[in-house]
Amino acid sequence: MEATDEVFVSYHQMLVAEPGAEPPGSVPNGLTASVPGAAMIHTGVHTGFVEVTVRLAAEAPDHVDGWEEEAEADLVTSTGETYLMGVAEGTSSTTLTPQGPGHYRMRVHARGRASGSGEVYLIVVWPIELGADAVARYRPEPLPRSKSDEIREWARKRGLPQSERGRIASGPDLRGEGPAR
Repeated sequence: MEATDEVFVSYHQMLVAEPGAEPPGSVPNGLTASVPGAAMIHTGVHTGFVEVTVRLAAEAPDHVDGWEEEAEADLVTSTGETYLMGVAEGTSSTTLTPQGPGHYRMRVHARGRASGSGEVYLIVVWPIELGADAVARYRPEPLPRSKSDEIREWARKRGLPQSERGRIASGPDLRGEGPAR
């Protein structure tokens, strides 16, 4: 599937996100970055419309020539409802994660960011496998450390309480004397 639309961006940002998800705080490679539930795409224009083509693929596509910039990011969705949106506008009607919750890869191509006018983007999204049977994928550059830290922080905020052998975290001990120590 492929669709082209105009997206209104503000503050040099457009998002690929689940409704209500918090985007990453920075874009170390200058084009795109992600945290579980959301990805940010940094645009050249501060406020205005940019042309965006979204292409959904079944597997990793070949690289496309003719673009000035290209970067990839992981998309992790727990809802399967990930949409393209401007920061200050509603979401698109098409989900970018049509196979439901899971892990996807997003490749962003950009042209015209330096000029500040006539910006054009191609966003390609495809599902990826994780786990023991997953196929290894080539990554041209290592993940920035800040992304790992953001993922760990996200998991810490949403995860279950940590426990140690012999105690239950944040719960009363068996004698009823308050939190376990």
